[in-house]
Amino acid sequence: MKASILRTISICLLSAVTLTGCASGGSEFLGSWVNTKNPNDTFQVTRNGDEFLIASPEQKAGVGAIYKDGTLEVKGALLSTNLTYVKRTDTILTPGFFGQVEYKRKR
Repeated sequence: MKASILRTISICLLSAVTLTGCASGGSEFLGSWVNTKNPNDTFQVTRNGDEFLIASPEQKAGVGAIYKDGTLEVKGALLSTNLTYVKRTDTILTPGFFGQVEYKRKR
C-alpha cells in the first residue's frame, strides 16, 4: 500500500516536471496588447504553428515572428525588430521612433 502511494506520487511529480519543461516558449506573448500611451494602438499575438502571428485590427494577414532568445523576432523586408516581454510588469517593449514603446495586456 505504501509503495503504491509512493509510486503514484513519483509519477505525478515526474509528469508535472515533464509538462512544465515541454511548455512551448513564447506563450507569454499570446493575447491582445494595448499601447500604454495611445489606447488606439493595439495588436494581437496568436500562435501560427511553430511561429507567431502579430496582427493589428486594421491588418488582415498580420506579420510573422519567431521566438528566439526570449524575444519575438519580426523579420521585415528592410529590417528586423524584437518584441521583449517584461514578466515583472506583464508588458511588451518594442522599439519606437523616440525610444521604446510599452504595451500592456488588454483585459
